[in-house]
Order: sequence, then C-alpha cells, then structure tokens
Amino acid sequence: MPLHTNYGGIIQAYALQRAIRDLGHRAFVDTDDPVPLRRRALHRVWAVRRAVRMLLPARVDWGWRAPREVLAPQQRFVRRHLSTPSAVKRADTARGRARLARRFDTFVVGSDQVWRAAYAEIPEEFLEVIEEFHGDRPRRISYAASFGRDDIDEYSEAERARATELIRRFDAISVREESGIRICAEEFGVRAERHLDPTMLLTPDHYRGLIARSRTTTAPATAPAAGRTLIYRLDATDDMLRAERAIAERVGAPPMELLPTQAPRSYAEYAADRARFDRPSVEHWLASIASADFVVTDSYHGCVFSILFNRPFVVHANARRGAARFESLLGVFGLEHHRADASAAGIDERVFAPDWDRVNRVLDAERERARAYLVANL
Repeated sequence: MPLHTNYGGIIQAYALQRAIRDLGHRAFVDTDDPVPLRRRALHRVWAVRRAVRMLLPARVDWGWRAPREVLAPQQRFVRRHLSTPSAVKRADTARGRARLARRFDTFVVGSDQVWRAAYAEIPEEFLEVIEEFHGDRPRRISYAASFGRDDIDEYSEAERARATELIRRFDAISVREESGIRICAEEFGVRAERHLDPTMLLTPDHYRGLIARSRTTTAPATAPAAGRTLIYRLDATDDMLRAERAIAERVGAPPMELLPTQAPRSYAEYAADRARFDRPSVEHWLASIASADFVVTDSYHGCVFSILFNRPFVVHANARRGAARFESLLGVFGLEHHRADASAAGIDERVFAPDWDRVNRVLDAERERARAYLVANL
C-alpha cells in the first residue's frame, strides 16, 4: 500500500522489511504497479516539475505545498528507514516481468489490508505481475495479509475468479485475521495460517531505540504523553468523544490529541504556528503511545502499539475501516473487553489494569510462531 499518511501502514512495512533482514535476507519494499514506458517518461517530467515547485517559497504555491509540508515529518521516516526501489514499475512487458522474476528469489505480500478491494488493487496484490513464471523460483508467499473485513463482498465476480487463480500459485499463505483463514478456505479453496501484524515481530525495545535515535536529529520529547490520556482518533463519533471525556476523568489524566484537529487555511496561518498543523513524526507517534497513561483510539495500529508498549487502552472498532481486524487482534490476547461499546458507560473496569504478564507471554509465543513461518518459507 502507498506509504503516505498512514502511520500503521508505514510502520508495518518497516517492521516486515526489518524482520526479514534480521533473518539474513536482503529485503526491499515496493508499492508500485507495472507502468508503461510512456507513463514512466511522464512521471519523470512530473518529478522535475515537483522539484521546481519545491524550490519556490511555500507561500507562492501553498495549495500544492500544504500537504507536503504537513506530512514531511512522516516522510522523513520513510526515506531514512525503508528501502523502496521501484522494481515492479518496469515489469509492464514480458521482458520486464522476466527480469523482475530473475532479480528476486521470493515475493512477500503483506500486510495492512492489501487484500481489501476498497483499498487495494485486485488482482495486482495477488502477484499477477509474475503469474506466468513457474518452478521453484520465484517463490510467492504472504505474511499477515489482511482482507480488513470478514468477507470479500467488495470483490467483483471477475476479481474473485482472478484472485482464486492467482492465490493458488502461492507457496504459503499467511493472513492477519481469523476470518481470513475462513475466506481463503471458502472463497479460494486454499489453506492459510493466521499470524501477528508485522509490527509485533519487533520488540518494544526496538521501537524505543528508534525513538532514542531520532532525538539526535529531531529532538522530540522522550515522553510526550506522560501524565496524559492520549487520544488517537481517525474518525470522530459522538460515542468516541463521550468515551474520551469519561476515561480522562476516570484516569485523572488530561486528554492529549495526537493528530492535528484541523488543516491550515493559508500559508500565513501555517507559518504562524507550524506545530499546531504538522502531523507528528513516526518516532513522536511511537513515543506518544509508549508514554501515555491511557490510550483511547479507533485505530488498529493504535491498538497494536498500546498492546506492545503495555499501555492501558480502549478501542472503538472503526467498522467503516474494517472491524474484523480488531476482533481478531483482541481475541488473540484475550483483550476483547478493551473494545468499547456504543456508550461510555459500558467501559469494562478491567481495561484500567490489564494482565500484561499474560499478554506478553502470548505475544512471545505468537512472535516465535510467526518467525518460524518466515524461516520455513523465505
């Protein structure tokens, strides 16, 4: 998936690349589709145009520059930590596809909602680009690939048929949700295993190391949410707003919004208070969750990192973005009671004192099982 605004999407791509490298392999992340030569030439022209526009003062071209300025802290992480060559882009011809297949031993698909038709390109995400190649190499596997939902009703009939054809060429299939196992069996006739989101393959100490190293260049606070109830909200609802107020009062820690609540309307407004509008860096995002007294979120990866950092939390499963993800994740760790219902009054008191020793034992076992899958299939 594109590595643009989604913190979870960026960090899970980083984590899977790092986990594979830690096993002794060279790993690269590619988010492209095959692009014809003519369009690639146009892309180069657009790249030059972008470079020229970036040299102009922001106030001259603010409408175009605004999102790039606001998202710059996130993109620094991508440039610094992710190897993202565009190998697939040149595979628009038979010769290009053959060259791609020779270059890599294994293609890994995963993870964050890559098999959800509303968000991803189907059937491209089932490795259509190397469909015609057979034999021992290149291998095709998925790791914690997510459908996001408990069905594939968003697929067209043509997409279902093509996905069925392509997934049967995979050497091993790993999905992120329990419902994904059933979808693979009933819709595609293949066997799948469930594994952790790739972010959980790395330890909390690894992420704390990223936070610590980032201080040498960006100087974020070491504990930006200490003593606060962290609010990491993607879509505001009345239920969530009520829960935020109730939990902050119950915890006795004032709320802190992790994301900006509005976009700048002009360059002058942005220049007067950049900190108000800039999205936090990935390292600051991590540090905020790690240091919070309590986390209230409707984000899947907000939930993941609350578990990783052992922070008490409540999650409002965002049905529009995919509720099945939350059900499976919370079920693995026995934390179903951390999912808030339709009223703040329904919050279970157990969320304020989780049994982190038990959770961490489950996490260690799941992490080892996931690594064994990767070792066996890479």
